[in-house]
Amino acid sequence: MYALIISLLSSLAVGFYIKYLKIKNIKDLFLFVFANYIVAIVLTFVLFNAQINTTNIIKAFSVNTVVLGMLMPTIFYILNKSLQLSGLAKTDIFQRMSLIIPVLLSFFIFNEIFTWNKLVAIALSFISIVLLLYKKSTKDGKFNIIYLLAVFIGYGIIDTLFKILATNKTIPYIVSLFVIFIICGFVSLLYLLFSKGSAHFKNFLYGTLLGLLNFSNIYFYMKAHKIFFETPTLVFITMNLGVIIGGTFIGKFYFKEKISKSALIGIFTAIISVVLLALIQLHIL
Repeated sequence: MYALIISLLSSLAVGFYIKYLKIKNIKDLFLFVFANYIVAIVLTFVLFNAQINTTNIIKAFSVNTVVLGMLMPTIFYILNKSLQLSGLAKTDIFQRMSLIIPVLLSFFIFNEIFTWNKLVAIALSFISIVLLLYKKSTKDGKFNIIYLLAVFIGYGIIDTLFKILATNKTIPYIVSLFVIFIICGFVSLLYLLFSKGSAHFKNFLYGTLLGLLNFSNIYFYMKAHKIFFETPTLVFITMNLGVIIGGTFIGKFYFKEKISKSALIGIFTAIISVVLLALIQLHIL
């Protein structure tokens, strides 16, 4: 259980940390993100070097790993903007509700069987999104919606591609992750070099802590799945509900974010949707 708790706390800490730092300069942000991936590359190699060899690395290069390597640094920029404009609570919920995208795509990619129970869960997730977007939280509400939806779509695509990689039996998952981190680091460096203005070295140091938190989240999430290999839905429920509820409380009580009645109903609806999806995975519904 400790692995699951550490992964959950690390996931919450990432959103809190980015929100707390309030990095507005784009060059500083990409220096921050670049440092994060350098740490992820080093830690992955140190902990899993037995699986990382030239043959596996060459095999791991694919369209999926390249797309993930380009998308993940980009999503950090989108996430940062969403945290600034919409707050921690809503951003965390949209990030977690993005799981509905791989669920929808699984009908086409993985030939998953359609059921009415799944349709209800999907419908509830979209209702929760509408409720969460009902009240604008900034004067430029349209930008609010754009970045929230970008978080939703971006993380949905990332989850789908990771699921595809995880089903590949010929390449160790950790090697694919190592290759993705290398591409992420290279793309982050390009963003950094081509961004205007100057960057402050302190953001590189801040980024090393983000790298530790991010790696902790991924490493212990994988470890939790190995420990609870017979009940993977336990991991799924704990992570998604924990981040939704935890993010809401942190946003409200630490950052003093206002949560409207419609947003509260949206949070409740999102929780019901996640629980339904979990019960469906367990074949209880």
